[in-house]
Amino acid sequence: MPCRLHKQDGRVCDDCADYDGIRARVLVIKLGAAGDVVRTTAILPAVHRRYPHAHVTWITEAAWRPLLDGNPLIDRPLVRGECLDRLLVESFDVTFALDPDEACAALAAVARSRERIGFVLDDRGRVQPASPSAVRWWQMGLNDGLKRANRRTYQDLLYELCGLDGPVARPQLAIDDDTRARVRRRLAPPLSGFDRVIALNTGGGGRWVQKKWTPLGYLGFMRLVRERDPRAAILIVGGPDERDLHATLLDADGSEGIIDGGCDHSLKEFAAAIELADLVVTSDSLALHVATALERPVVVFAGPTSPWELDTYGDGEVVFAPVPCLACYQARCDKPVTCMERLEPAAVYEAVLRVAGRARAVAVR
Repeated sequence: MPCRLHKQDGRVCDDCADYDGIRARVLVIKLGAAGDVVRTTAILPAVHRRYPHAHVTWITEAAWRPLLDGNPLIDRPLVRGECLDRLLVESFDVTFALDPDEACAALAAVARSRERIGFVLDDRGRVQPASPSAVRWWQMGLNDGLKRANRRTYQDLLYELCGLDGPVARPQLAIDDDTRARVRRRLAPPLSGFDRVIALNTGGGGRWVQKKWTPLGYLGFMRLVRERDPRAAILIVGGPDERDLHATLLDADGSEGIIDGGCDHSLKEFAAAIELADLVVTSDSLALHVATALERPVVVFAGPTSPWELDTYGDGEVVFAPVPCLACYQARCDKPVTCMERLEPAAVYEAVLRVAGRARAVAVR
């Protein structure tokens, strides 16, 4: 169809000064989970540096597509299950297949691509590195010892996997004005009487149960904030799985300054709520990567997953209990006392004070 500029003044592509021709077609396949999709968008500035005038297609799961919508560095977000016809017809200069699992690797094998980076499914149904740069990532996925020994961030490893040059960028996330306004209408009034807002994310995904803190941990932290900084509001945010936990926290505390951010919101509404915060406290989960994308100072607690892979981009701290089994990558803990039960509210609060102090110092400069 004719473009907007043609409709405006009749110009055609051959003599259009605004025409930006495609010089490279790039396919990114990153299916999940939500937090990983967000932090993987950190590659996009480097992709565009490597491939100027690139047209970028990104395939993900339907549930996570809203996290890509509106991103100016992605030309076409597609949903797995609705893209096979395009992959069988279209051609790409390079494909980045970034999940070492069968679904992602199968799509990469089907795609008509001159170069494949990441992972691919072979003719016997096995996931294999599609490029030498993916071997380290692949080996770490097969060996918990290598995973625990790693001291590089996820994003740093991702740039290596993709063969991209740094510096490592922040995740890229766009929030539309309508969503932002809708969330602000709901949450700005109860937050307006406070000098600052701490967003406390109670979610942690379903794969590793111990990613979440304990109810006593959340309550202890909330009480420390209210006792020592009564001018700070605590905005509790979570997902549908945290409804009962939110009810417990609100019933047990009930003090002024504890604001329920809700559990029934879209992904973009969740991000808009995080955007209202001056500082974010969260598990290793979607909220961390949203906070870094939105340049919010963050304190993140880790336990079953690697604290060393988490990048706060100089705006935060990662805290964890001093246990020998840290980064066990066990779905459920078999210890009588878990790492999250050992994580003291005072340790998280002290990290908040340090991060907030650095943020204020930067603002003054």
